[in-house]
Amino acid sequence: MALITLVYEETNQTIRIKGSQFTEQIKTKWEEINCNTSVFRYKIDNIEERIVDQKYLLQLNPDRLTKRRTPEQIANICQPFDKNKFNFTKISKEEILFKLKEDNNDDNHIIVVNVSPITRYHTLLCPSVDKCLPQVVTKGSLKLAIDLLLVAEDRDLRIAFNSLCALASVNHLHYHLFIERNTLPVETVQCKPLKGPLHCIKDYPAPAFCFEITKKSPKIDEIYRLIEYFLQKSIAHNIFVTRGECVDEENLNEVSYRFLMWPRKSSSGVKQLLAFNVATCELSGWFAVHSRDAFNNLASENLEKELRKWSIENFEDLCEQAKSLY
Repeated sequence: MALITLVYEETNQTIRIKGSQFTEQIKTKWEEINCNTSVFRYKIDNIEERIVDQKYLLQLNPDRLTKRRTPEQIANICQPFDKNKFNFTKISKEEILFKLKEDNNDDNHIIVVNVSPITRYHTLLCPSVDKCLPQVVTKGSLKLAIDLLLVAEDRDLRIAFNSLCALASVNHLHYHLFIERNTLPVETVQCKPLKGPLHCIKDYPAPAFCFEITKKSPKIDEIYRLIEYFLQKSIAHNIFVTRGECVDEENLNEVSYRFLMWPRKSSSGVKQLLAFNVATCELSGWFAVHSRDAFNNLASENLEKELRKWSIENFEDLCEQAKSLY
């Protein structure tokens, strides 16, 4: 696991990441930007939230519907980077929380605020930002994201990724970082083994593959094998990495994380902004809701119906194909 250092651009101060210090640094810097600049498209203060059936988390965020940047039009999951479109080389210095430096790696990784945040402290990890890579997971960026999560050692930190045609808004490689105190359904739902390190979640409206990762076994190669398969088959996908209940008995005494990957129907074209969109957070059971009426009245059956709507239809067949990779 790589050692990771935070670098503050304005002072060139460096801090070696250790434990929950990372999330505390995000919170502190995020609050500074929120209070002292005008980079956010809207302010997030006290978000109203509701738990539906002791399971699904709803948070009311109407400004995200009307004030966010218009998402880029996406035609396929390997669409090339376009320097003429919005990308993270065009952001202001005020939006950068800090840079990340890996030992023995000169790539320029940055962590920036999401100027249209889903929730407080919503930030973006932009790996190798100067290389102008499209929104396609690379093995190097996957390792960086997982290393960051394992080094931070904070139960509230989650990492998410939306592929192109899976509601990614910007075609420039980035991961979402969230700090959320609530337990989410996918962190406790049961998993069943498929083959080797590959599992899938059971009895959940949106079927997903699951890998259990620990500091001793981050499973970068195994996970990337499935990602490559999805890319080869043009399968849109959403990824969510979070602390969760143990999947393999051999890890009972380890701090374990769930790497969840949803194959889904393509959302090619501009996002359809309704009561909520189904991207990674929603698939995890966490819904950013755009209207007061929907927030007050949505029930489990409404939420689960929408999750099923975007779930891939041949998941059982895909499970059989995925087994051949392990």
